[in-house]
Amino acid sequence: MNVLLAALALSSFVLFESDRYSFEVPKGWAVGRETPWGARDISPEAGGGKLGAMTAGPTQASWDDLYRTSLYFIKREAPGKETPYRVGKTKRGYESISFEIVNPDGWADRRYTLLKDSSGNALALSVKIPSKKDEAQYKAWFQRMVDTAKLR
Repeated sequence: MNVLLAALALSSFVLFESDRYSFEVPKGWAVGRETPWGARDISPEAGGGKLGAMTAGPTQASWDDLYRTSLYFIKREAPGKETPYRVGKTKRGYESISFEIVNPDGWADRRYTLLKDSSGNALALSVKIPSKKDEAQYKAWFQRMVDTAKLR
């Protein structure tokens, strides 16, 4: 039974690969074209919410600088209060920071993880959660994206 459940879990995601990075996304989601500034939206077949990716680097910027730069653009999108960032490592061993934006309703509807490799190449990953009832599912999809992210 556990092998069957593991196979089902694997089949519900697909590997997306670009020339600079790869990660897994929910099966059936559309991965948009990369913009000139390195951003890419990942959208479900139906409904709101989305995942996102943006490349940067190589950079020698500190986490403080990357956090402040990220917030400059993030806070222009919608109102909210940022959480302090947390330093960590991804499952693949990349240095990372993670933080959230808490909306006026009091829950974190936008979440971010920035990761860097030893050469300073950076990848910013994000999720925009459409509603409080969707929070657990979108957080799980986002975590899978972060856990499988690989810089090239």
